[in-house]
Amino acid sequence: MKTSIIAIFFMASGSILAAEMNPTILYVGDSHSYGKLGTTIEKNLSKISDHVIMQASCGATPNTWLGNGKYEKTVCGYWRKEGKVEERSVEHQTPAFADELAKYRPQVTIVQLGTNIAAGSKPENATQSITKMMKAISSEGSKCIWIGPPDANSKIVTKEKLKLTNDLLKKLANENKCDYIDSMKLTSFPKDSKEGIHYPPTLSAKWGESVSVEILKILSAAN
Repeated sequence: MKTSIIAIFFMASGSILAAEMNPTILYVGDSHSYGKLGTTIEKNLSKISDHVIMQASCGATPNTWLGNGKYEKTVCGYWRKEGKVEERSVEHQTPAFADELAKYRPQVTIVQLGTNIAAGSKPENATQSITKMMKAISSEGSKCIWIGPPDANSKIVTKEKLKLTNDLLKKLANENKCDYIDSMKLTSFPKDSKEGIHYPPTLSAKWGESVSVEILKILSAAN
C-alpha cells in the first residue's frame, strides 16, 4: 500500500516541490495507449498510486467513450489493466465513460484522445463531445488531465488538422479547468515511417516517459 509517496521536482525557479500522493487514477485512451505509450505511463503512475485503471480502445474519439458514437465497439484492439489483472482483445465494447467514473470515483482522470478527432473531416465537430467528457470529470470532482495528439505524417491525419485539433483541445481544456499536455511539443514523427500515425515501440515509450513527467508535475502542483 503506497501510504506515503513523495514526488520531487526541480521547478523552473530552482525550488523543490514535494507532494504526498496515492490517488485513484482512471485513464482512458485510443490505440496509442494500447501500445508502449499506455504501458509506460501505467508503469510510472503505479509508482504514485496503488489503484490505477488503464483502458485503451483503438479508433476511439470522445464520442466513443460517451457511449453514443460510431465506433462504440472497437475491432482493432482493446486493452485494460487494473493492478495485476490485464486484458487484451481485438474486439471489445468500449465502456461508457460515465459508468467508469461512477464505478471508480477517481481522484484523477486522464484522457488521451485527439488523433482520431484529427482524422475526421472537421475537428470542430467534436467540440460537444470533448466538452461533455471534460464536464463529466469535473462533475465527479476529479482532477482532469488531457493528453493531446502527437505529431503525425499522414494524408488522413494532416498537419493542418492536427493543429486545429490541438488548438481546439487547448481551448476547451482551459474553459473546463482541465490540465492539457501538448504532445505536439513532445513528439516528432519519424520521417522514415510510412505508416504515418502510430509510433514504433521505442519512440512510443519515449513519448510515454515525457508525458509521465508532465502528469507528475501537474499532480504535484495540485497538492
